Amino acid sequence: MLILARCPNCGAGLPFDATEMPAAIACGGCRRAIALAITEGVAGDRAVDACPVCRGANFYVRKDFNPQLGLAVVVVGALVSAAFYWFNRDLAAYAVLAGAALLDLIVYGRLGEVTVCYRCHTEFRGGYPRTAAAFDLHTADLLELEYERAIGRR
Repeated sequence: MLILARCPNCGAGLPFDATEMPAAIACGGCRRAIALAITEGVAGDRAVDACPVCRGANFYVRKDFNPQLGLAVVVVGALVSAAFYWFNRDLAAYAVLAGAALLDLIVYGRLGEVTVCYRCHTEFRGGYPRTAAAFDLHTADLLELEYERAIGRR
């Protein structure tokens, strides 16, 4: 299982392989050592049962989609469409917007899912069965605040 942990100090993404079961990882940005507690389920790519960074057990599932890429497709589509509007080519402008939306939808639909920890935003990628529910804003608000207090950010 591939894991992308977030440094509690600077927020940098720290990728590592859970099958190697490292005891700790070091942040490349701030040099902070982060202790890990990897369970057998995570190491064996069988289940995400506990977060190795914050030791939490609350997760949600989302599409493994790069939001910057999606935003770039929409912005480029809007700019090209605006150029067609400028030259009074309304039908072409609508076609460009529809094409950008369709491209975004096709890419989004073909992507897999990733499990994310509510507290520390650690991401889990692998072949394990996804058992977590979809994102819940209320749960995220409560657990993120709890984690930030625990690490001394608030």
